[in-house]
Amino acid sequence: MEMHQLRYFVAISEERNFTRAAAKCYVSQPSLSAQIIKLEDELGNRLFNRLGRRVELTPVGKRFERRARSILMEADNAIKEIRESGSDVSGSLRIGVTPTVAPFLLPPVLKTCRERFPELQIRIDENLRRALLENLVSGSLEVVISSYSGDVSQVDAEPILQEGLNLVVPRGHPLASKEEISIGDFKDEPLIVLGESSALGEKVLEFFERNDFEPKTAAYCSQVSTAVALVHSGVGLAILPEMARETVSTYDVVFRSMKSLKMSRLLFALTHERRYLSSAARAFLEVVREFVDDRS
Repeated sequence: MEMHQLRYFVAISEERNFTRAAAKCYVSQPSLSAQIIKLEDELGNRLFNRLGRRVELTPVGKRFERRARSILMEADNAIKEIRESGSDVSGSLRIGVTPTVAPFLLPPVLKTCRERFPELQIRIDENLRRALLENLVSGSLEVVISSYSGDVSQVDAEPILQEGLNLVVPRGHPLASKEEISIGDFKDEPLIVLGESSALGEKVLEFFERNDFEPKTAAYCSQVSTAVALVHSGVGLAILPEMARETVSTYDVVFRSMKSLKMSRLLFALTHERRYLSSAARAFLEVVREFVDDRS
């Protein structure tokens, strides 16, 4: 059994097509097919059902896929670890951050990373939590900063920040002068709600449901900045993270505490539990921890 045979096998399992898998592996389709036949002969079992141009894993193939991916991951881990021995923090790092976190966390963190590690290039995937977790598990991302409910296997979750959620109101609104807010204070107010696909939006909607409270929704949006702009224009109120307070000086709005309602979100640094964590990823996470410690 050869490593390239395992890589060809995994590529076919992902592409469900020999021609696309060959292009992905930069080999000819006949060569890839011949190696898969040799692998099947060695194992004494068919790994794929050939269905015209499309292929699918056999039951044996599905079991073998888990082993093949594990072997390839460990081999890649070993290569990365040896290559990084004694080297400076450099190269490319791919991270994922949810949209309700990225504008507030990334600017100071990336500024520090650039000053300390000028040879490091950080590529950012700003996306919804589910997509980020899928990319983390697949290996497309090395670190994800997001909320997390523990619903995905193969993920290590390090809590990094417990952040309060605030009610955001226009300056001059009757609630702007109130130090702490109860749910009864805004039950009749129109609300700007982040979409249900947003992790923060999910949490706010769960809060409403838990308190048997049906919000009077004025608008749905996907960005914190949009929500703040709508509050500023008088469309409605919004529940947003404390972190957003620092970037809304151009808007005439006020953040009010909701501590008595136990409204907060917990952010995690998410990594793959078995994939080697590069020196670049470890350096980035250390800067994130420093930023969080400075805020507390």
